[in-house]
Amino acid sequence: MTIAGNRRSWSMLFTFAISGVAEFAMPQVLHAEEDSATEIAAARSLAVDGLKLAQAGKCEEAVPKLERSEKLHHSAIVLSHLGECNVSLGKLVEGTEELRKVLREPLPQNPTPALSKAYERAQTVLDSAKPKIAALTISLTKAAPPDLHLTVDGQAAPATLIDTELPADPGEHTIEASAPGYLKATARVNLSAADKKTVSLKLEPDPNAVVAAPRASEAPSAASVAPASSASPEPASPPGSAPVGESPAPNHAAAYVAWGIGAVGVGVGSTFGLIAMKDKHDLVARCGSTSCTPESSGSLDSAKRSGNISTVAFAVGGAGLILGTVLYFTAGGSSSQAGSLANGRHFAGLSNGRALVGPASVQLAADF
Repeated sequence: MTIAGNRRSWSMLFTFAISGVAEFAMPQVLHAEEDSATEIAAARSLAVDGLKLAQAGKCEEAVPKLERSEKLHHSAIVLSHLGECNVSLGKLVEGTEELRKVLREPLPQNPTPALSKAYERAQTVLDSAKPKIAALTISLTKAAPPDLHLTVDGQAAPATLIDTELPADPGEHTIEASAPGYLKATARVNLSAADKKTVSLKLEPDPNAVVAAPRASEAPSAASVAPASSASPEPASPPGSAPVGESPAPNHAAAYVAWGIGAVGVGVGSTFGLIAMKDKHDLVARCGSTSCTPESSGSLDSAKRSGNISTVAFAVGGAGLILGTVLYFTAGGSSSQAGSLANGRHFAGLSNGRALVGPASVQLAADF
């Protein structure tokens, strides 16, 4: 190359570097407000050095500076050259993702020439690199064990990527899989540009794996291993019975039933009593002190019938209320015998209260 050509190349290099520095002075979307002035100044200095190295073809030296600059402050020009350098170093997957990120950002309304050129170069490099990306599929001969640890070229990879086609750079790759209780499985594969391969790993059980000792809480207690003759066994309580020393909760169901019957009886007695009193008042108004006419015999019979019903209903209601009170204070726990309403405890000389309901009668009884 001639001296004039060298001068022209260096002139273009410095022009581009200055344009890149000027780009840092422009506000970046969602970044200018977040980054401090110190971080922006440091990013600008690293970007100038990185862009010079990238233009000189020294991508191995340029990548660290461009990465640090991008972490401090985002710039589409810096990210574009970082992706282009990674692609030139054979890191196609990483480089193309960086270029895609640049192209996903919309151009401002009046972009600088340097920014427009960065977008153009990002698209050109991306189009040429995509067809060269290889594909790698990792599989296991058996189902993946719990706590599977997978690495590709020393970098941890999620176990969910098993049996999934992964984009990979051309070249040699080392895949390792390990899990507690298994021997480490390792495989190496060499991929060409646009190559697709599957690597199968087999995890073998580790014969020297140490079995975890049971925790103290899982160890048998001294009482469970003591001889049976050392202590006489306690009789087991029958199912459903209350523990020894605890009295069962009283069962007041019978008392509530008796009270309900008593309340109904009092209500019916009151109703028919009022009817009887009204009929009697009507008869007195019609008959006076003399005897009633034959036409009033029906009203007289109705009044007597209502009075009799009222008397019986009051008697049943009163008995129900009394028996309910007795049952409430004499009730014990639930009994297994059908029809039993109390457990034999006494109250006011009464015990074993009973309520018998038939098709046409109600009987309330208790033992003295």
